[in-house]
Amino acid sequence: MTDQPRSNAVRAPGATYRVQFHAGFTLRDVLAIVPYLHALGVTHLYASPILKARPGSTHGYDVLDHSALNPEIGSEADLAELSRALRDRGMGLLLDAVPNHMSVGTGNAWWADVLEHGPASSFAAAFDIAWHDSPRPQMAGRLLLPVLGDQYGAVLESGEFQPVFEEGGFHVRVHDNRLPLDPRTYGQVLAPASRDVRERHGAEHPSAIELASILHAVQGLPPRTDPDEARQAEGRLEVIAIRRRLSELAERFPEAAAAVAGTLTKLAGTPGDPTSFAALDELLEAQAYRPCFWRVASDEINYRRFFDVNDLAALSTERREVFAAVHSTWFRWLREGIADGLRIDHPDGLFDPKEYLARLQTSVGRTPPGPTDDGTGHNGAGGLYVVVEKILGDGEELPAAWECAGTTGYEFIHALNGLFVDPASEGALTNFYQQFTGLDDPWPEVVYRSKRQATQGALASELNALAHQLDRIARLDRRSRDFTLNGIRKALREVVACFPVYRSYVNGSVGDTDKAVVGKATRWAYRRNPVLGKAVFDFIRDTVLLKDSPSGPASEEYHALQRRFAGKFQQVTSPVAAKGVEDTAFYVFNRLVSLNEVGGEPGKFGWKPEQVHAFLHARAAAPGGLSPLSTHDTKRGEDVRARLNVLSELTAEWTQHVSRWSGYNRAHKTEVDDRLAPDANEEYLLYQTLVGAWPGRAGVSDEFRQRIRDYMKKALAEAKVHTSWINPNAEYEAAVAAFIDRTLDPQQSDTFLLELDEFADRVAGLGRINSLAQTLIRCTAPGVPDTYQGTESWDLSLVDPDNRRPVDYTARASWLHELDTQGTAAADLARNLADPRAKLFVTATALRCRRDQQELFAHGDYVPVEATGERGANAFAFLRTSGTGAALVVTTRLPASLRDGWGGTALTLPSEWADAAWKNLLTGELISSRDAQLPLSEVLKGFPVALLICDTGT
Repeated sequence: MTDQPRSNAVRAPGATYRVQFHAGFTLRDVLAIVPYLHALGVTHLYASPILKARPGSTHGYDVLDHSALNPEIGSEADLAELSRALRDRGMGLLLDAVPNHMSVGTGNAWWADVLEHGPASSFAAAFDIAWHDSPRPQMAGRLLLPVLGDQYGAVLESGEFQPVFEEGGFHVRVHDNRLPLDPRTYGQVLAPASRDVRERHGAEHPSAIELASILHAVQGLPPRTDPDEARQAEGRLEVIAIRRRLSELAERFPEAAAAVAGTLTKLAGTPGDPTSFAALDELLEAQAYRPCFWRVASDEINYRRFFDVNDLAALSTERREVFAAVHSTWFRWLREGIADGLRIDHPDGLFDPKEYLARLQTSVGRTPPGPTDDGTGHNGAGGLYVVVEKILGDGEELPAAWECAGTTGYEFIHALNGLFVDPASEGALTNFYQQFTGLDDPWPEVVYRSKRQATQGALASELNALAHQLDRIARLDRRSRDFTLNGIRKALREVVACFPVYRSYVNGSVGDTDKAVVGKATRWAYRRNPVLGKAVFDFIRDTVLLKDSPSGPASEEYHALQRRFAGKFQQVTSPVAAKGVEDTAFYVFNRLVSLNEVGGEPGKFGWKPEQVHAFLHARAAAPGGLSPLSTHDTKRGEDVRARLNVLSELTAEWTQHVSRWSGYNRAHKTEVDDRLAPDANEEYLLYQTLVGAWPGRAGVSDEFRQRIRDYMKKALAEAKVHTSWINPNAEYEAAVAAFIDRTLDPQQSDTFLLELDEFADRVAGLGRINSLAQTLIRCTAPGVPDTYQGTESWDLSLVDPDNRRPVDYTARASWLHELDTQGTAAADLARNLADPRAKLFVTATALRCRRDQQELFAHGDYVPVEATGERGANAFAFLRTSGTGAALVVTTRLPASLRDGWGGTALTLPSEWADAAWKNLLTGELISSRDAQLPLSEVLKGFPVALLICDTGT
């Protein structure tokens, strides 16, 4: 029976604060800010991955060892001390768990063993490797290893492969990789060394006898393909003995050691003499892996990756022994009360997320609560608190059967961000964007094209593997036997590109949602490609949905292959969606880039208040998920988005400015391959980025220029129009960087910079009102408010790694102390919202209120409050109620149209609160309603947002 966790470890967070651990920000550093986080109103520290990662990792998702804490961030004692400090203040710890993949760089003992022993490795089944699915016969039982910077032959003959003897075994060093040699192939080193010793010293010499004995032991090892597990286990024990004896050569048998060293030197070859590398080539060809040029991975890699990252190999976490090994440390920390819950990274990469989450709950000895629980979904008082990084499509819901509290909240960002976009400007902004850039493809078309590009490029190998699996199924039935492999591949590519969500969840059973999304994908794919014939699309649909063969009841072999294909198909549609949408289309469709956010739908131009109310009301029924505005994966920070949303209100001014700016800056462009760089779409993205992140002309430093250059370089590579990560166009990238430098140089672009500064300053002022509004809503709406590091104050970060820059916590703690000791904070800050304390003031006030009234905000009802009057569309308000307690949240939206104030606009309260007295926690003012009306001119006269508390029971 699993040890039960301490009772105080079973708690859902009230408010989380995300920190990014790395060598420059350690457990001790976070320990120092615990008092500040508590003063801010945070209940749970939300940690980035803290297991041992690749040295120098700044994010922790490249885990090397699931059994150990990352030594770069501290020790187990440091972690225990941090946990105690949190608990002493009634706080807890939420851990980011990465169960899908591992870094396969140097230091991963599992991967090293797989490289050494291939399918015979004890860890061969831990990774999702297609050992026998390659169309190339010579790759059966071998792993494609894309680690070379050039073609294999060129790297070999340059002498970059260096055979070495280290730590009792033979390896080959190439670049930063140390590749172990299979002990079964040691004979190719030991045999010539043994001959050399015999010739020099005679067959009876101790060194000759020892080498001959070791060589005999090597020759007795079972082949990698031997299916006898007992023999393989004996072989692994023999390898330990062989290594021990080899390690002793230098001390006990120096002549043997010298001969081995000489053989390795000769084996390394001589650059300029191609024939001298034949032996090393033969040795490498005998390994369980084939080193290859990294570009080969896109077409032929035979292990599943995290998206298209070659050095992040996917794990077979669905296997119980792998699940246990991967989760052992997290479970220990949960049992010991170090941690309170888990955030599960990328659940769509799992073979069966539903089964995984159920196993997660039972593995820690907690029984998930039933439908009569406390309202936090599956994870209330009885279950482990778990949230999943599930990206929901527009209108998609989290599967009800998943035993988790909710998601990490990208759908919350999408809904709330849309509230501050004016739908009325969609037509005008769309027309200008199309005229300026010459691009008129609607968002769905950009998505389709981008996803299709992913299946032809970065993820082509995954699609090829799927096609071969489906081809094997097709050959088992007479109705599908005539489908060609090429036709199947084409049809699959179209279905995957047309898939309307990240994935389906067919795993042994098929739900109505699965039928709907798979059916929609195959219908759309057929409409786009009728020449392929409807039959092949129907065949794909029926296979994914586990239907019987059209010819009648299918064999068990047929169904087994179906289940395997369906699982793998679902593990492909998710990375294709991520690469196609998040990492391509979001950088191509630049109409209004504040909408281009993870989980967002840039084709949907804004949300009406009633739609946001409906979303938040539904969220109140299952309020355990996180409510962020920024995460480590968002494409730009929340305050940048808040500014850019203002462009939807100032469309006429914005388009006029862009037209003039383009004229000013045309001379700064450079012609590359008969085209100007940047192109109009990239230039339009740059102007939005500058307006969104503009620090004021006095703040345009060398650091800011470099941040913009770095951002645009990443944006260009992600868009994959003129350059990419795989095929970089250095000349084009340099031309865009030069354009940025010239446009931000006062000596060359003074008029542009004056206009930009004036316009961006106006946008920033309005954007701050948007930001305060979304901050207050985040902190008070149903869900668990989640603050990303540093964003409690103004933060103009862009996409990672820009959003991992150091945070000045000393300043923030000082600011918070000033606010706590200053009686006129709201009035002072209202006169200067640029003050870095303004957003901190709203955040701390709301989070503290939430912590003080946990029941009200964690489980209280959500009641929309209507604003009536000429400016009713500019207000967004709601009540949180529980028993006799209530909180009224009032915010401003679309602030550009409020130049003349609120006029007679008022909030209409529900009858039960018609005569209530309210206290504004931000200003300290007392306000009473009259005939169920609260005039907005009174509620918001001292500050652009209001948090009012009422308790009729006092």
